[in-house]
Amino acid sequence: MKDVMIVVGAGQISMAIARMGAGKKIILGDKNIENAKNIQKTMGDAGFDVEVIEMDLSSRQDILKMIDMAKNYGPIKMLVNGAGVSPSQAP
Repeated sequence: MKDVMIVVGAGQISMAIARMGAGKKIILGDKNIENAKNIQKTMGDAGFDVEVIEMDLSSRQDILKMIDMAKNYGPIKMLVNGAGVSPSQAP
């Protein structure tokens, strides 16, 4: 078992912060699973251990599902909340 980092939001800022999770299991969640898979590939190619899950941060059920998934890999030690929309990305 490894220490686990939960990352919510599959954007560039989340990916940059998640790099602090070297050696940890990184669980990456996003509403858009394709975004999460793209970040997973980029980080995986760089040697990170990343699993993805489709989840909506506004859904309590999705949050609990993500936490349960993460606990299967080890103790949760870090949380990165990079979910959100910047004014330059959406109205």
